[in-house]
Amino acid sequence: MRDAFSVAVPASSANLGPGFDALAVALELRMRAHVSPGEAFSIVFDASLEKPTHDGLRRAIIRAIHAVCDDLPPVRIEIQNDIPLGKGLGSSAAAAVLGIAIGLRSRGRALHGRSIAKIACALEGHPENALAAVYGGVVVAGSSDARSVLRLECSRHVRPLVVVPAFELSTSASRAVLPDRYDRADVVSTAQRAAFLGAALATGTWRGLQDAMRDCIHQPYRAAHIPGMAQALRVRANGLAGIALSGAGPSVLALVHAHVQWERIARLILPCFAKAECEAYAMPLNFAARGLLVRSRLEERRKCA
Repeated sequence: MRDAFSVAVPASSANLGPGFDALAVALELRMRAHVSPGEAFSIVFDASLEKPTHDGLRRAIIRAIHAVCDDLPPVRIEIQNDIPLGKGLGSSAAAAVLGIAIGLRSRGRALHGRSIAKIACALEGHPENALAAVYGGVVVAGSSDARSVLRLECSRHVRPLVVVPAFELSTSASRAVLPDRYDRADVVSTAQRAAFLGAALATGTWRGLQDAMRDCIHQPYRAAHIPGMAQALRVRANGLAGIALSGAGPSVLALVHAHVQWERIARLILPCFAKAECEAYAMPLNFAARGLLVRSRLEERRKCA
């Protein structure tokens, strides 16, 4: 590798209620890497808000690089991460996509979105966060291996509000609480709501979205293990289009009408966690219309000029 480059991958919120392992939306909150030639492979983390407290993020990036490179390339990788780690906001998928892109670009290989998405889905074991990280926007996964995916544009009429509790819950632990079997009525109800939710996202129809984002396949089981979550998911208010557990949790994704002050909605959700003696904070965000971004340093300088 001769020239330095940068990589940026968005956060994502998956499921959106009944869209379990099928729906996700990209959020404009990014994990970034500046990659430059080095004498040997190295990763350093800057003093960003979401600097990792253990080696998990480093291992995830290296694992993703190894998925496309037999040997680690001689590069210096400087990571700036703004995505809360272990909070159900797609940090694992972002790390996977980031590492794959670094590995391919460092070896001078082409970066094709479909190929990157396929590898990232295999690393993640489920598709939705990985697809949102690659493509941006709203994604609908029709398979677990990126063979079938629809991408929708983000609406201008709602914006995401994320509430992040000071509570860690790994995806594997969150999946472990799910039952092996479901009642037929729960499956039918979930299919109905998922179909309605997909149609609403595609058409920009927000009426009835609060009910459509209710779920009985994963949210009740996961919420039982997160202090204050069950109460947060029951919040209803004018201007709140819908609310759901973000990914495997413990964060909450609220879709707020664009004309509504997000603070008013946050003041209804945050006390749910406070009453459960769990600290939490709210982040108003934007949807990420673009997913994976890779630029040379020359392109960055031109953009800033």
